Amino acid sequence: MKSLLKTFTVIAAGGLLFPAAYADDHQEENSDRADEAAQWAEERADDAGDWAERTGDNIEAALNPDRTRLTGQVLTTTDLEYEGGAAPIRDLRLSADGEIEALIVAHGGFLGVFGDDVEVDAVSATVTRDMDDDGEIIVEANVTEVEMEAVAEGEASVMELELVENRSDTALYYSDLSGAEIHGADGDVIAVVRDVEFSADGRAEYAVVRDNGFFNMLGETGRIAYSTLSVEHDGEDWTVHARSITDADIERIASDDAR
Repeated sequence: MKSLLKTFTVIAAGGLLFPAAYADDHQEENSDRADEAAQWAEERADDAGDWAERTGDNIEAALNPDRTRLTGQVLTTTDLEYEGGAAPIRDLRLSADGEIEALIVAHGGFLGVFGDDVEVDAVSATVTRDMDDDGEIIVEANVTEVEMEAVAEGEASVMELELVENRSDTALYYSDLSGAEIHGADGDVIAVVRDVEFSADGRAEYAVVRDNGFFNMLGETGRIAYSTLSVEHDGEDWTVHARSITDADIERIASDDAR
């Protein structure tokens, strides 16, 4: 009987000790999991912070472009200055190879809204930099306010000016390129044209491209030679092709440009 009681006591004691040991192990395991969860949350928060910073930079760049670089976005948010007046530049008419042929300006209206579209031949325009204002772009044309008013009223125009009542469907404009999808070597969309960078004499040198990013928005940007693009009219719309460039090339270009 004493032996049986002794055995029972040992078993009972073991039964009490086992749950206590199990609880300690379980508590330690939960602590480890909590630490892992906290680390994971911290890493995700860092990733989110990085994404938000990049997104903010992209939005800032889109709203406030570098005005020292001669891009389509800068030009179309600049006034054309001429003798006796100024007019906001609305768009650019381009040749198929990206040379600026004419500036489309809004004459009259209210703050450039509801005004008449007037084409100013690029030959009469010059681009300079205001060195007193961080090199900001200044666009001037060798025309007068009297000539602009005459053209807007439908009178005979000087050679540099033309009233645009209906845009040609086959003419290429900067607005056709800005935001246009780029079709790569396999025909799939690999990037979007974010902007076009021009030389001082008005020739397209680079396309600023954005990879597809998040829902095709706010991706990384890079620059490729404009000559690598083929801008074609299919009878209805303009399409942009980069037949020698792949999606991987765009990722590399955007990555290189970000460094």
